[in-house]
Amino acid sequence: MPQYLDVDGHQVYSYEWDNNGEAVLLLHGGLSQTSHWDSQLLPAIEDDFHVFAYDRTAHGFTGDREGSLHFEYQLKEAIAYLETVVKEPAHIIGYSDGGIIALLLAIQRPDLIRSVVTLGAN
Repeated sequence: MPQYLDVDGHQVYSYEWDNNGEAVLLLHGGLSQTSHWDSQLLPAIEDDFHVFAYDRTAHGFTGDREGSLHFEYQLKEAIAYLETVVKEPAHIIGYSDGGIIALLLAIQRPDLIRSVVTLGAN
């Protein structure tokens, strides 16, 4: 069920598909939103994993903030989301810009990552 959550002092539109499986965080592509995962990827994982996702700042239903389209900001936001919402190491699946953020997460904070899958990331 989607809801707004406070992440690092900002209201972020967040999704959680409750399950007792391992945590998975979905990171959507640039200028996209979480709901774009609904028809293809989500059905393949939602029964076996505890899936989390959020509309990154300046995307989907989450408002813009100064500097929010830079990868440095997006990385900081992803770290805050993992620490405050997911609260455990997670598998990360990222598409396009979300994949780049996933790779940056793995480099900067490997303690928060179980595995990384990227699609269309450079």
